Amino acid sequence: MRLPSWLVWYKKPEYRDIREYSTAVGTGRRPISPDGRGKTAIPSRLSLEKVLANETCSPMSLYDFYMYLKHIEYSPENLEFYVWFKNYESRFVKPKQAGTGSLKEKDTQSLLATTVTETEVERVSSENGADLSYDPELAKETLGQIELLIGSAAMCTMNGCNNKPTITDRVKAFAANVTGNAGTSSGNSSSTNLAEADHRAEITAIVGLFLVPGAEKELNIPPAMRELALNQLLHSTDPEHLRPVADHVYLLLRNCSHRNFVRLGVSNGTYETVCVATGLGIVLTCAGFLYMLVRGLAPHIGKHSQWDAFGAWPMWWLGMTLILSGLRGSCFFLLLFTRRQPLPWERFDDSASMISQRSAIVKRLSRLMIFDRKFRVKDASLRQLQHKIVIQSMIGGAIFATLSTLVFLFLPMWKQTVDGYAG
Repeated sequence: MRLPSWLVWYKKPEYRDIREYSTAVGTGRRPISPDGRGKTAIPSRLSLEKVLANETCSPMSLYDFYMYLKHIEYSPENLEFYVWFKNYESRFVKPKQAGTGSLKEKDTQSLLATTVTETEVERVSSENGADLSYDPELAKETLGQIELLIGSAAMCTMNGCNNKPTITDRVKAFAANVTGNAGTSSGNSSSTNLAEADHRAEITAIVGLFLVPGAEKELNIPPAMRELALNQLLHSTDPEHLRPVADHVYLLLRNCSHRNFVRLGVSNGTYETVCVATGLGIVLTCAGFLYMLVRGLAPHIGKHSQWDAFGAWPMWWLGMTLILSGLRGSCFFLLLFTRRQPLPWERFDDSASMISQRSAIVKRLSRLMIFDRKFRVKDASLRQLQHKIVIQSMIGGAIFATLSTLVFLFLPMWKQTVDGYAG
């Protein structure tokens, strides 16, 4: 029997270093499959599948994920390659599949919406033994097209997420752009289908960008997988040769990058704000214990009534509520109003010249909740999760305050309990 989602205690996903994880997988020290921890940490509506399909909104959108990888984790090549692969796979048609209206997926990790052309791709005779020579200009153009797929067009508008372009729309735009640059190979060719020579040119650019050792955006994949893919791509432009690489990259995104992204994205306040809120919670909790001891022992035992013990309950409740929220990376007061501060990758849009002139103390103070900018959380699933954190923290604080009050209530230091023991 599964508990309702609101009863399942939310816990921040553990942080995983993507380079250490990838190295451990490549050397065989650990399996690529998830280890089973934190299965309930990431809600399904904020899953990697939803992010890649562009079904989430700021600050959990596809563009936000890309900015996180680019500015925080420094591994944007994984997302860039995977998005390109899914797009290339959707535009590639094998000769034996010509005339069919769909392209079957062989695994459950095909996440992005795809469109399939119905015109057979003519294989040119020069394919065998093709040269994978690197063309910097072509690579730059290909990378620019990839960035269009995951660029700022994926961000939410001020009115919400209803008018966001889907990944299918951007795939069509990508295909139309590439086809417009390449031209048509024959009068009967589909406008969204590339000639084999253009497939070869695109594959060559991708190999130079992501696969060859020392490349500008070299993927962290096992050497054997890299060599196999390079050897197969010499003789064919079939995306099936890159599927193991794409699957490996996808699992790195799912098991590392996306977990870390959610861990940071759910936090609605900066480190400074969360520390201040948690510190206030600790102070209130300690003040509750101090109040209880003073009322029970001063000026002497048995001076005050048991009813005075309930005076500590509000301090314990609010204090523990702040602590429980802070331990999960959130500021309780911001959670109440569904507001958030700018996330780390969003601060790269700030004026660097203005910030650089500030002192270290002013920089720290500007990141506190009362001085910093506040935004409304646009993603409905994230708002729901943050409301869940608020309710769970308040319930946890109430339970702690009630149990603590009951413990002190029956200690022999109140007028009623002292008289009872004396009798």
